[in-house]
Amino acid sequence: MAQTGMERPLQIVFRNMESSPALEAAIRQRVERLQQHAHIIGCRVVAEIPHRSAGGAKLPLAISVEVELRGRPVIVVKDSEARRESKGDQLAVVTHVFEAVERQLRETSHSRKGATKRIAEDGSISLG
Repeated sequence: MAQTGMERPLQIVFRNMESSPALEAAIRQRVERLQQHAHIIGCRVVAEIPHRSAGGAKLPLAISVEVELRGRPVIVVKDSEARRESKGDQLAVVTHVFEAVERQLRETSHSRKGATKRIAEDGSISLG
């Protein structure tokens, strides 16, 4: 598949936290992978610590991704994970949220090609 550039520049925003070159690099790498979907026209990513507790040293990290598509509704995916659950690995949250975005883009791609999900009596799902 050919790589195509987005019509709008990528926006990465850090809220309630210092910007992180490593986190920003991981986000940019994941957005590059998304660009194989030619119908993406823009992407905005917000990384934030949603709330600060008075005594908590382990603050949660939340990532929100908005992907603008040509001729489709905007895809919005949010994920957050307490740092104690991810053992301080901010990249785990990035991975989770972008995997969800990729699944939605694949579903959008299938629906653009006329594929629909069919649920059989046994509960299995097939595309047709």
